[in-house]
Amino acid sequence: MEKIVIRRLNANDAAAFKKIRLQALLEHPEAFGASWEDENGQPESLVAERLESGHVIAGISEDGMIVGTIGIRHSKGQKTLHIASIWGMYVSPVARGTGLGRRLLDAAVAEAGPLVKSIRLCVEANNAAAINLYEAAGFKRWALEVEALKVGDVFHDEILMRLDIG
Repeated sequence: MEKIVIRRLNANDAAAFKKIRLQALLEHPEAFGASWEDENGQPESLVAERLESGHVIAGISEDGMIVGTIGIRHSKGQKTLHIASIWGMYVSPVARGTGLGRRLLDAAVAEAGPLVKSIRLCVEANNAAAINLYEAAGFKRWALEVEALKVGDVFHDEILMRLDIG
């Protein structure tokens, strides 16, 4: 795979982000709390607003395609300012095995900032590749949420993980 640049997305990336987000939701509905049906109908202007108000990092290939994404959300409440959450982690099949997942995860952790003491995430309990990636980066399992998501008639458990900083 060619060189992949890591950068924060902005409103100008809304169409490309929506495309890869819908791909992720369609290919792996068990891995995300959001659904393809919910996000497919969202206007591009709303996606652009989410990119501007949030923090989404992407891997961009030399031809300008987004081939991986990760979001980091900081808690807003006064009592939870020390917590950030990883969301929307996805690497497209063409970029898997290149180390992009770890680069995206490292970029999100670096973005957490000095006030954050704990970064949390949820991962589908049968997603061994993602669990291995998170554990290799220092995340620890701290809970299992049984039947966290239901896709069709199938329930999926999620492992809750956290990385304690400093």
